[in-house]
Amino acid sequence: MSYDLLIKGGRIYDGSGLPSYLGDVAVKDGRIVEMGRISGSAQRIVNADGLAVSPGFIDFHTHLDAQLLWDPLATSSCYHGVTTVIPGNCGLSLAPCKEQDRETILKSFERVEAITLPALKAGVKWGFTAFGEYLDALRGHLGINVASLVGHCALRQFVMGEASIERAATAAEIHQMKEVLKASVRAGASGFSTNQNPVHMYADGTPIQSRFATDEEIIELACALGEINQGAVQISRGSLGVSVPMRESVQLFDEISSRSGRPVIWQSITHRWDKPNEWRQLLDLAKESIDRGVQSYPLCNARLFNNRLTMKNAQVFDDLPTWKTILFLPLEARIEAIKDPDTRKKMRYEAVEEKKSSRFSRRWDLVYLINAATPANKYLEKKSVAEIAKIRGQDVIDAFLDLSLEEGLDTEFQTSSTNGDEEAVAEIIRSPYVLVGQSDAGAHLIYDAGFGYSTRLLGYWVREKKIMSLEEGVRKLTFMVASIFGLQGRGLLRRGMAADLVLFDPATIRECDPEMVQDLPGNEKRFIQKATGIEMTIVNGEVLVDKGNHTGALPGSVLGSGNGHGLQAAA
Repeated sequence: MSYDLLIKGGRIYDGSGLPSYLGDVAVKDGRIVEMGRISGSAQRIVNADGLAVSPGFIDFHTHLDAQLLWDPLATSSCYHGVTTVIPGNCGLSLAPCKEQDRETILKSFERVEAITLPALKAGVKWGFTAFGEYLDALRGHLGINVASLVGHCALRQFVMGEASIERAATAAEIHQMKEVLKASVRAGASGFSTNQNPVHMYADGTPIQSRFATDEEIIELACALGEINQGAVQISRGSLGVSVPMRESVQLFDEISSRSGRPVIWQSITHRWDKPNEWRQLLDLAKESIDRGVQSYPLCNARLFNNRLTMKNAQVFDDLPTWKTILFLPLEARIEAIKDPDTRKKMRYEAVEEKKSSRFSRRWDLVYLINAATPANKYLEKKSVAEIAKIRGQDVIDAFLDLSLEEGLDTEFQTSSTNGDEEAVAEIIRSPYVLVGQSDAGAHLIYDAGFGYSTRLLGYWVREKKIMSLEEGVRKLTFMVASIFGLQGRGLLRRGMAADLVLFDPATIRECDPEMVQDLPGNEKRFIQKATGIEMTIVNGEVLVDKGNHTGALPGSVLGSGNGHGLQAAA
């Protein structure tokens, strides 16, 4: 038999978690047709000696909704072995959307996902209203596969208009949202997402639409998926145990899944410096759900969220009232407020002394100056604010604010409040019922680049830290995700399955440091991230990326949703 593609002599990690083995994989017409020892001819034969051959990785938490319209490769995800992405998370999607609501929907992404409005306006070419029409705009122009969620914000705006950011929905409005959601899933959506994070808002401070929803509204929308037995539910409520109670939140996730019969993916379990042992309680609560047979799955991340910030664009302080108020002021008024001694006292209390939990760690020894805006302060780069305060003979707040004022608020810092304790992170990642992946690809473009969570998991945590087998690491990135999200025919290397594959070198796979480029629509800037050790990314049987270079192929598909049976066993 003649094949389109024949991969010879690799070590096969099939996604199931079973022991790997040496073998060949043959591909024809976009599917795996043979595995084992294969001697047939092929249009292209790839020597995979010394390489791992696995299913393509599935990045299930992205915000690539807009980027996919101008970047069909979903860069930089494809360079990390990702063959399928799931956008539409955290209640945000571009559709359904009426023509008069287009700018409102773009603005819902602006601050929550830190994507500039000029870039969005330049890059999103409208022409769709219904969710199926959005998916049609992607079809035929994709390098990778897309399985998109319907965002609660777009649903509310579509049905309720301006009232969506004023009040709870009526029973009639909820019914209408359910019908629109079911129609969207039948047209190819993979589920529904919602977001009650108290720090997610428009640029003027108005809460996003989904924050006005009651729990019953969310449950009813999830039940719409249950009525057609399709799709998953993704939910974010903010920092569990900080902005919202832990047990109450997990109970809500359980109720959503139990009443709808659909899997719920909730955000998230992390180590926090302000509550260093709380992750254990969340793991215990998640296990209780799984033990009861509830399809309720937490996610975690394999990396630090390195938040880059200046006092012009900082969001990490959004749940500190005085800081938030100041950061929404016009620039000149903001500068005057920062200079005011009484205001500083309040800022110092909230960011240093107050015991109330916050997204910000209050660890000024973990806030680093990474880019001084003036030559005179370059010697302070790579030092923490705590170190800088000692050098300057000031307390940390005066050091941070005075330095920012000296440089016109352009001083760039970096910090992370989560996942600093690697022993805790290792235990979270190892959990058999926790999904790994919170790349946020397509979002936070000037703050961070999380594309490489998969290469970090396999390179740092598996190879260097040895927290799990490579087989289990691959399963976490492939079959587990495909099973929970109901992506039929994906996530495993088996005869008849879609030929989404990644060839990588287990000895060198790793994420690279982010780089700033200026390639967005409107000539805007963003961080990208490359990888080492990824030899080839194959989508639907065609080589998309070969040794870090795009081949020119666009083999990606809109996947739609599946029924997702047997999820509990898969997890």
